[in-house]
Amino acid sequence: MVRQIKWLLRVSLCNLLGWNEFRYTKDEKKKNRYRLMGALWCLVIMMLMGYVGMTTYGLIYMEMGDYVPAVLGVLVAGVVFVFTMLKAGPVLFEKGAYEKQITLPFTVRSIIAGRFLSMYFTDMCIGLLVMLPGMTVYGIAERPGVTFYLYGLMGILFLPMLPLTLASVVGALITGISSRWRQQNLAAILLTMVFVCVILFGSFSISGMDESQLEDLVWQLAPLLEEQIGHIYPPALWLSKAMIKGNLGMLLLFLAVSVLSFVLFLEVLRPFYGTICSLLGVHQTKGNYRMKGLKVRSAFWSMVDREIRRYFSSVVYVTNTLVGNVLMVLLAAAILIMGTDDVEKALGIPGIVSRALPVLLGMLPAMMPMTSCAISMEGKQWWMMRTLPVSGKSITRSMVFANILVAFPFYLVSELLLVIALKPDVVSLLWLLAVPAVYIIFSARIGIVINCKFPVFDWENETRVVKQSASTLVAMLVGMVTGIVPLVALIALAQLPAYVIYLVFVLVLAAAIAALECIDSLRKV
Repeated sequence: MVRQIKWLLRVSLCNLLGWNEFRYTKDEKKKNRYRLMGALWCLVIMMLMGYVGMTTYGLIYMEMGDYVPAVLGVLVAGVVFVFTMLKAGPVLFEKGAYEKQITLPFTVRSIIAGRFLSMYFTDMCIGLLVMLPGMTVYGIAERPGVTFYLYGLMGILFLPMLPLTLASVVGALITGISSRWRQQNLAAILLTMVFVCVILFGSFSISGMDESQLEDLVWQLAPLLEEQIGHIYPPALWLSKAMIKGNLGMLLLFLAVSVLSFVLFLEVLRPFYGTICSLLGVHQTKGNYRMKGLKVRSAFWSMVDREIRRYFSSVVYVTNTLVGNVLMVLLAAAILIMGTDDVEKALGIPGIVSRALPVLLGMLPAMMPMTSCAISMEGKQWWMMRTLPVSGKSITRSMVFANILVAFPFYLVSELLLVIALKPDVVSLLWLLAVPAVYIIFSARIGIVINCKFPVFDWENETRVVKQSASTLVAMLVGMVTGIVPLVALIALAQLPAYVIYLVFVLVLAAAIAALECIDSLRKV
């Protein structure tokens, strides 16, 4: 069985981030794309490590250094749980790959373990990127013993296993429950988004403590922090005690719970795995079909309708690209319920909402437009789109318009909530409407251009396109930059009226949209 898992895991890791193609392709353009993607990943990694280092230094400065491993452990567990939950169902229960693998001399147990460990490898990299900088800063400041590093390295290897198992259970439950509904994909999307909203609301509530509560948290220090971590994620506290105090028993408890949770999940799922994969591919049809009147539409609207249908047919695609739109509505709802001052306290930046709300509102959906994956999601069927008697601009415009149509209901709801909450004057209302709208259109248009530069057509799992492709990463960075730059300008140039900065960036984005419309990017795909 170990040998089977090894082969399955090796195949999965070879396809991770296109590494296998980079090794063997003779196309220099493709290699340059992968090199650029590697440089971007290095930038993201450095930003993450810098954030972790500053967080660790802050804890040590507040004399809470003994809880650095626990805090970082909770951070790793939270990130692993949220991101794995969004992809666990499609990765674990992918019917096409299961049908190919089960015909080979592989057991069901090894197939499940191979898929689970392929997700575990990427999550373990997250653990390393978070824990190692924290351990380094703590080691320089506190100079702990050898057991701190020894137990820490052992803990890092197993830290993602429990949250990954829990996320897989949630993903399996969402997949199982939605499979009982007639509209399986819609049910899975709704259940996943509801679960994400619950997590976001809980974390926002925790971060929304007022100043007196934060002071209490700082001055009570260890007892309160230990109690909070114990309630949120006890295994992180076990790992912290093992690393800081050299408690071997706590380390063994942490390792035992992590490994046993995976083994239990594997054994419970194994008898039903084949049946679940088979049932998920079954579609019920009714025998009462009747021919009705046929409708004639233009080619453009037919392609828009096709794109929207394709979008909502993929749970991974929707749940990963719709989060920004959901956050836009949640921000507006939080302002309506809590008020501007409380939201600013929760965000930790005084005056950010009152001065830069239009930019915040537009930045959220701009960080992950659906167009950043639209062309790649066509996969090996892309040639069929290219053979249609329509121009390349019509295809790209249909994808951009589909993106706008998907974002529009969320944009409209958030604007209505903010109008009710803030009761803005005419000028403020104009910027509140215009800035997010321009951001949404720009992100949709730039997403297509980016995906044309970094297309992925030879994928077998949609997760690779949505989560691991270069176009997704580049589009996210572009969305962040176009949001952070005006935010910094609004904060740094406090003496300048906000509408002046709004006007400049709206004009810049509008000019960028006009320029992109003049480029037929599809010729380079």
